[in-house]
Amino acid sequence: MNDPVARTSAPWAGLVAELREVILTTRPRADAELIERACEVAARCHQGQIRRSGDPYITHPVAVATILARLDDAGEVDDQTLCAALLHDTVQDTPYTLAALRRDFGTAIAAMVAEHMALDRLGRRPGRQVTQVMATITSADARVVTTKLADRLHNMQTLQFLPQAKQLRKAREVLDTFLPAAEQLNMPTLRSELQTLAFAALIRNQSLRPSRRRVIVALDIEGSTSRPDPVKAELRTMLYELFDAALRSAGVSARCRDRFTDRGDGLLALIDPADQALLLNLVIPVFSRLLAGYNASLPDPGERDRRLRVRVVMHTGNVHDDDNGCFGEALTLPSGCSTPPTSRRRSKRHRAPSCSSSPATSTT
Repeated sequence: MNDPVARTSAPWAGLVAELREVILTTRPRADAELIERACEVAARCHQGQIRRSGDPYITHPVAVATILARLDDAGEVDDQTLCAALLHDTVQDTPYTLAALRRDFGTAIAAMVAEHMALDRLGRRPGRQVTQVMATITSADARVVTTKLADRLHNMQTLQFLPQAKQLRKAREVLDTFLPAAEQLNMPTLRSELQTLAFAALIRNQSLRPSRRRVIVALDIEGSTSRPDPVKAELRTMLYELFDAALRSAGVSARCRDRFTDRGDGLLALIDPADQALLLNLVIPVFSRLLAGYNASLPDPGERDRRLRVRVVMHTGNVHDDDNGCFGEALTLPSGCSTPPTSRRRSKRHRAPSCSSSPATSTT
């Protein structure tokens, strides 16, 4: 590329100079005059426009073109691709028309910009299935898809300037469509960078709330997996009913606890106030008596399969919440305690803190 653009005093001159050096180094046979002209037109069209970061808008298309010029694993990138990258937002975001672009740069580059705009609109339509979006992407010109990937990469690099909801949406779009597209085009460099930035955005925008101190009680029905499904369902229902009755007998109403969390063959309860002695001295004894009464009411031996034996593990600890529910550390017992219920059947997001101190376990 010629010196005039690189020597300009514009605030984005450094980026243009960087693009120039990358093209001279990696693409010595590139049509420098054509690419420079595209850069000048883009700068003129976007003059006065500012990104959310506060940078002049022209920094974005120049950065996208630089990303493409640096790619070693994208054989699709040619002079037309670099020009389309520089001009990809001119028709959509400025008074510059597609007819003017076609007149100034030819039909091929204008068609690439138009197809890029179509892909951009596709991602904004509500209700579109990922498979539909992917089908459209894979049928597009590979050069346009590569430009779109570079476009999203630079947007992800400056994602922190967007509202949280938009950051999460764009990160999820990367996981849903852009990573598969990069993999299909065999572009591991772009794929790796997009994946890293998407994960970082998801982690950075996790909605954590203050932890809550609770008594965590895990109950498992012994031998449930070996029983017929109708019996399993009956036992689970009875477990919920009897433990709820035991809690109410000690004054622990539904307002003092979270809704029971399903553990498959048991349940997980979070009790407030975090008074483990209350559970040990009042609730568990009542629960044991209710279990004994239920088992005694069954005919013997014909209803032996319906006898209810429950393992209980208890701990006081901190419970955290995010948009997916509550979570903490795994619920375990130190050596020397009887085998506790495992957490393999817990709710997908629900883990209880470690039972490494003051554990309580019983089989009733």
